Amino acid sequence: MSAIINYSRFKKHLFSSLVLSFLCSVSFAQSQLPANRMDYHFSWDGVSTILKMDIVYDSHDKDSTVFVYGHPRAGGQSHIFDILGNVNVKDGDHLKINPTERQIIVHHTGPGIKRLHAEIDGKLLSDMSHVLADEAFRPTIDPGFLYTMGFQVFMEVADTAYSKIGIVWDNYPAGMPYVISTDPMAKPGDLQVVPFTESDNKLVLMQMSKDLVVDKYMFGKTPHYLLTSKSDSTGGLPDKLKSFMNKYIPTIRSFWADDDVPFYMMSAIPLQHDVAPTMTGMGLPNAFSVRYRGPMNLEKTRVIAHEVSHNWVGVRLQYKEVAMENNWFNEGFNDYIALYNLSASGLFTQENFLDHMNKGNLTAHYTSPVRTMPGDSIQANFFISEYYENLPYQRGLIYAFYLDNQIRLASKGKKTIRHFLLALFQYDKKQGMRKITAEDFCAVIAPYLPGKNVAEEIKRYMLQGELIDFSKEKLIPEFKMTFNNGVPNVSLTAGAQLNKVFAKNF
Repeated sequence: MSAIINYSRFKKHLFSSLVLSFLCSVSFAQSQLPANRMDYHFSWDGVSTILKMDIVYDSHDKDSTVFVYGHPRAGGQSHIFDILGNVNVKDGDHLKINPTERQIIVHHTGPGIKRLHAEIDGKLLSDMSHVLADEAFRPTIDPGFLYTMGFQVFMEVADTAYSKIGIVWDNYPAGMPYVISTDPMAKPGDLQVVPFTESDNKLVLMQMSKDLVVDKYMFGKTPHYLLTSKSDSTGGLPDKLKSFMNKYIPTIRSFWADDDVPFYMMSAIPLQHDVAPTMTGMGLPNAFSVRYRGPMNLEKTRVIAHEVSHNWVGVRLQYKEVAMENNWFNEGFNDYIALYNLSASGLFTQENFLDHMNKGNLTAHYTSPVRTMPGDSIQANFFISEYYENLPYQRGLIYAFYLDNQIRLASKGKKTIRHFLLALFQYDKKQGMRKITAEDFCAVIAPYLPGKNVAEEIKRYMLQGELIDFSKEKLIPEFKMTFNNGVPNVSLTAGAQLNKVFAKNF
């Protein structure tokens, strides 16, 4: 295969020559860098759909370096490698391209600093049935608009020598607002360095848009940034998010007793496709991002709360897994904690809580055709079946609700799931935030549920798919279960008040 790949669809915009005269440029010359770091140099003219990148790295005297681009399972992006073009190398090195394995293999003619050039075409796709997946799991680049996650541009490298990634923009449109999630106040030309690990470097958000608006809030000593777009004309979501910022953010920070962050960032940007009201989101370290269409409603409020909550459960406090078998914690527990804090902050009423518990989880899960499928079957079916996609969320939320009740009962109302999760969070901090295991989970929860075999419950209910039989389980006096053809339905007992169950003054 040729050492240079050119795709004819990489078109030039009529006005790109005019825009280029207004570009900010940083001279691209790098003769050395730390041995454990590779740098990504990005360039965009602000008009075309093409993002140019140069990967600068030390060959470490190796004969070759293997780069792997794209994550086809994410959002069903089976042809993600096709958006790469103009791949080339210099200094006498040679390329071998293996599209089937999404590999770019650089054969080095000698040691030293190397450069791999590639271009990504982020134009909008025309398949309207796949809008959410396309805009969530591949870069989106339009005139005046660039939005990408780290996992959509950074390549995997079969070399353990690299522990860090450097990010810098060599060319970019002058004056166009820009934000990178590692530091909301950084300028495009400022070098950002992130860990080169499976999770950290992929969970970086970069966005540059002529309509981008950045508002700053202070809660305690921590700055919080809200990113919205002037192009939103679908129902005033940016204004309603300001109320969300003032109610939910302080509540969930109080829940976790956690102000040990340099900043927090929320990004809510409309989908470029004009589609029916919808929303998709992703949690990031110290940040979250959602893409949406339509006005702010309860479901959007819940999704945004879920993504903010991921700052703890699912991002910093992760349960180790191989094939999504433990997403019951990373997603399902997170969903329950978001619901907990929505209720505590007053953004969800008792009716909202019960509706989500029953229709969205208990009924949906106990009637799902895949309700008893084992946890290790989720990954293979996650992006092709809505039932499998919902399975870890529903299974984990129901188990979290169950455990919350059991902890409250065992402690006679003195402890809740919050106390357990705070202890687990602190335990994981001491262990270096290395992803928790079943052994960690069970060891930390043991004092809250003396005599209970939680390890066996996790195996039966979460991994093997057995349903919790609520007809045999006791709940706190404020909750009661009724059953319709074996499907549980939770309600509040007479006189019970949800705002006291999920008290805001934690």
